[in-house]
Amino acid sequence: MLKVVKIETYHGRIKVLNSVSLDVEKGEIVTIIGANGAGKTTLLSTIAGIHRPKSGQVYLGTVQTSCMPVQDVVKAGISLVPEHREVFDSLSIIDNLKLGAYHRYKTDKKLINDDIENIFSLFPALRGRETQLAGTLSGGEQQMLAIGRGLMAKPKVLLLDEPSLGLAPLVVKEIFDILVSLKKRGTTILMVEQNAKAALKVADRAYIIERGQISLAGRARDMLQDTRVQSAYLGARLHA
Repeated sequence: MLKVVKIETYHGRIKVLNSVSLDVEKGEIVTIIGANGAGKTTLLSTIAGIHRPKSGQVYLGTVQTSCMPVQDVVKAGISLVPEHREVFDSLSIIDNLKLGAYHRYKTDKKLINDDIENIFSLFPALRGRETQLAGTLSGGEQQMLAIGRGLMAKPKVLLLDEPSLGLAPLVVKEIFDILVSLKKRGTTILMVEQNAKAALKVADRAYIIERGQISLAGRARDMLQDTRVQSAYLGARLHA
């Protein structure tokens, strides 16, 4: 469904991504793991159209999206839930959700209320608080709202940048349980995550990115057992 082919992305004169390729099949959760500064967020931003790659392509099905402006990438079916959630603090929960569907008003206006109801079914903690300002929500509730806003775009692929960032362990478990629920509903997810253990437990496949390059790829359950991954990302101490 989503295919990234030899992407190279620069920030000014600095090459951040060096010939990165990956793919995500329909209905999968795929996670990208790496240290700070490895290029994870830049990779998601490039896929979402925020950064234009200097070379390489991004395909959603047969459509090349890497040459599109951001709004057309969203319309094509790629929706990004950014790092730090980035909800609109001064707007209500309901208005944040409606903004996620801004490009659908002309064609799907009648369906948007039904979609909002589906979001409240997925995130019952938000129900009954439609007029509450997003800035007054807890971190976990803001993450739920941000994911809900991303889903309101009706994406074919949902991109998540550090969904567990800054959240308590119990809230992280709740968020990842919701991601599994979304997968069961047919949502395709590409997720960047520093909580490697939590991500690998829910993902189907994983890529490790180091210094702007993919260094390892495979099934998530295999990576949980890989001594290299355990040592570098899972906090395991290997004995000689």
